[in-house]
Amino acid sequence: MKRLLKAGVQSAVSQVAPLLWRLDRQPRLLVLMYHRVLPQHHPARAVEQPGMYVSPETFAMHVRLLQAHFTLVHLDDWLDARRAGRPLPVRACAITFDDGWRDNYEYAFPVLRAAAAPATIFLVSDMVGTRYRFWPNRLADLLANHAPAALATRLPEWLEPLVAAAAVDHGAPLDAEQIDAVIGRCKQVRTDAQIAAALDDIERALGGGDQGHRDLADWDEIREMVDSGLVRVGSHTRRHTRLVAGLTVEQLQDEIAGSHRVLEERLGHPPRTFCYPNGDHCPAAVEAVRARYIGAVTTSSGWNASGADAHLLRRVGVHEDVTRTPAAFLARLAGIG
Repeated sequence: MKRLLKAGVQSAVSQVAPLLWRLDRQPRLLVLMYHRVLPQHHPARAVEQPGMYVSPETFAMHVRLLQAHFTLVHLDDWLDARRAGRPLPVRACAITFDDGWRDNYEYAFPVLRAAAAPATIFLVSDMVGTRYRFWPNRLADLLANHAPAALATRLPEWLEPLVAAAAVDHGAPLDAEQIDAVIGRCKQVRTDAQIAAALDDIERALGGGDQGHRDLADWDEIREMVDSGLVRVGSHTRRHTRLVAGLTVEQLQDEIAGSHRVLEERLGHPPRTFCYPNGDHCPAAVEAVRARYIGAVTTSSGWNASGADAHLLRRVGVHEDVTRTPAAFLARLAGIG
């Protein structure tokens, strides 16, 4: 019953929202936040967080609807036009991808190319082309392949209760929703470095982590996308470090200015936009970003008015489980679902 009610609400909103958008003549910018694009039977979908991916077919449907209702723009072009006082589209939309996944090249880029749609990919500069695995993926693999009871003696004291609280059956591995809950709690109680170090210890005890896959795009793949003119590159720090209070000035500069330098050296031109990892940004981080980039995006949800802070732009997160139908997607853009 709840599912039917939700579908009914989405259907109604999807029909009304475009009409209301047309009545609003104030220029606004919608920035969409994507991560991965994975086909239905891709093995990564078995353990990836639900909020991290869409299918190629769903992404293609999104692009078609966006072209029908919005003016698709490069994020930095919109920022340039605003700074110069040039007219802005009434409904502009910028597509963005976080992290620089290899599947962005394999599955998203063909969709963008077929539709001649612009996008920005925010790269973790020191991880491009490596077999580095973000700690949420490592933790997801661990929890999807080992029951909590089997891991109890190997988990650090702070992690064991988080896993136990999420588990329903301690004799069976966690499902994707339960794993997502554990990942969310980990972000609240430990730094990325602490979590990664704990996973290093666990993987060593279990016989080592899987380093056989390259999940991130390499420089040749990035250059091919950039050379198309459709894809532009922004910074997502050097190591995907969350820019929270407590980091030193040197650490902030290393991640923010350092990634700017690496990307310029590897691609021949400087990145102009920035994305805060996990959406975290202390005041000192924002000021450091202002000094290097013309704009930056957060994970705060919503649209941006023409006068929005260029370095604290809102985005709408888009993923398969809440946008797989046209009605669900349009409702999501309207703030429902």
